[in-house]
Amino acid sequence: GWWGIRVNAGAPREAPEAEKILALQAQMPFQLLIPAYLPASYDRKNMEISITETGPSGEPMVQMTYYSPDGPPLFIREWIPVNPDMEILAGSRPVETKWGKGWMLKQDLDLLVLWVSIGPMRASIYTPDQTLIDKEHLLAIGESLGPASNRQVFSFVVNPPSIKEAQPPPPVEIETNAEGVQEVVLVITPGGYSPLRFAVKKGVPVRLIFRQLGQVGCGNELNFPTTPGEYASLRLDTPSESEVLEFTPEAVGVFEFYGGHVMFKGEMYVNEDGSGGYPAGHPAGRMRLARRGGRCRCVPKPERHQPGRVGGHRSHC
Repeated sequence: GWWGIRVNAGAPREAPEAEKILALQAQMPFQLLIPAYLPASYDRKNMEISITETGPSGEPMVQMTYYSPDGPPLFIREWIPVNPDMEILAGSRPVETKWGKGWMLKQDLDLLVLWVSIGPMRASIYTPDQTLIDKEHLLAIGESLGPASNRQVFSFVVNPPSIKEAQPPPPVEIETNAEGVQEVVLVITPGGYSPLRFAVKKGVPVRLIFRQLGQVGCGNELNFPTTPGEYASLRLDTPSESEVLEFTPEAVGVFEFYGGHVMFKGEMYVNEDGSGGYPAGHPAGRMRLARRGGRCRCVPKPERHQPGRVGGHRSHC
């Protein structure tokens, strides 16, 4: 590992990339941040910066790319979310950071991503391969972000913080309306599902309205559990469409739903009372059902398979 190397560690210096940042600062609507800590393998002087990128909802975004001769690059993206609660790092887990709750996604030994919110700004620090960075040192990079205008000094050495998972927010509890139906609007956004997790009551009919917001790629497909081991498949051909799925949950548990290519995932909690806690007597608290498919299909809308107690129809809004 490169994080143990000391190169004049006792003499902090100005970050070599600071001038590049300051030269573009006036063109961005927020203050750009750079890391004080970065492993020695990364070339700070030849860092590349782009301000032509856009964030998940089309907002201005900066991307900084740090290259290394020993492995894959490290990317840092910064933007101000239009709606922070609607931009979700799909498949991530909440972690504690010095900035408050962050989100970390780790895929085996490949992709590693950290999202942190610093005031209104959001930063994404990621690498497509964990050859040079582990999750503790990625967190250290995220916690060392600061403005280049402060003459941000840099270091090759850090005592990496430990990863502490933050408690995720409780699932949204879906109320029963005057018709005796639990109605939930599930919106897929470029950052994931909203709500990401919700709770319903066993034995009470559910009406799920599926919509999309923005360009979501394969997120326009939804595979949703209706009974253990069975899924209904929904698909939106245009952003103006919605799909309605009606079913009655008959099994207690935590059921996972997901989009095309399993790029987006969420959870439905089914309890006797509709509360957001893990179902009583459920040993692991989560039931991951067998998934169908996995490819991202860009083909005409197929016939939808709706097994079990499911009824669905298309509507436009």
